Amino acid sequence: MKDAVYLDKSKRKYKGNLHLHTTWSDGSQEASEVVAAFKAMGYDFISITDHDVFARTAEYNTESFLVLPGMERGGLNLVPDEDPGYHFGVLDDPTVESDKDRFQHLQTFEVPIPWEGQQSPQKLIDDMRAHGNLVVFNHPEWHLTRFEDMVRYDGFFAIEIYNHATEWTTSSSYGAAYWDHALQNGKRVFGIAADDSHDHDPSCKIPEYGGGWVSVEAEELSQASIITALKKGQFYSSSGPEIFDFRVENGFVHVECSPCQYIMFKAFPLRGPFHVEREKGELMTSGSMVIQKGMNYIRVECVDEKGRIAWSNPIFVEDLAEEE
Repeated sequence: MKDAVYLDKSKRKYKGNLHLHTTWSDGSQEASEVVAAFKAMGYDFISITDHDVFARTAEYNTESFLVLPGMERGGLNLVPDEDPGYHFGVLDDPTVESDKDRFQHLQTFEVPIPWEGQQSPQKLIDDMRAHGNLVVFNHPEWHLTRFEDMVRYDGFFAIEIYNHATEWTTSSSYGAAYWDHALQNGKRVFGIAADDSHDHDPSCKIPEYGGGWVSVEAEELSQASIITALKKGQFYSSSGPEIFDFRVENGFVHVECSPCQYIMFKAFPLRGPFHVEREKGELMTSGSMVIQKGMNYIRVECVDEKGRIAWSNPIFVEDLAEEE
């Protein structure tokens, strides 16, 4: 079995939010105010993803802060408000050539999208990709998405596994079960945590923003570098804890993190140790698990004392096989 490094504690990681809204759709603050809010919280990048309005805002980019072009494309329901809807995060990918023209700043799109049968979500995903974009399957739990949709549809590179804004609204913020369903059926997709924030008022007692993010191990703070790292899965997602290092050495998965009460290894189809026990009530900052024969993928969840989670991306065990 080969060794592999997925996150390296010696390398720089960039904190970002890939799902938020401004007054260009249903947010309460203008783009400049939103940029200022995330800068103040120490973020390195965001993507403005307004509903069916593409944002391309290079004027906010600096050496220490980046705004990725994007939007949220949705309004696709068989029966509005009575059938699972589909919202997709859309991120401009400068590393690929596009079959169609790339979306322009404040370009708007039709809502609702005509339902043309079960193939409609796939048609939408394919169209977004043809215009040179990455696609994220947003908040499946909030939309009561069918689990089979994780397998039926292709072309999304990640699933939104934590959506902070729905934590206290409909209590439907977690989507990891959908992620596992996709992974267990052979999909190679990553997990993303995000805010889906509409209000960015720092005076709020329970802020709607800053609760879910990705930490990306990229070569530099540039659109191409961040997107490349996202596509490779060189990031972790979090609602609180940090993952510093994640690797395979000598047949073991090792993780190093900020102090947590549990480190849980999610392996399929053999679970392996469900969690690493802490000794004498001490919080843990590392954990390891042996990779057992028959495992298809392994991912890690680090849970702090407040119940907040950091999610690693999956290790696909077949990638570790020695070449003959």
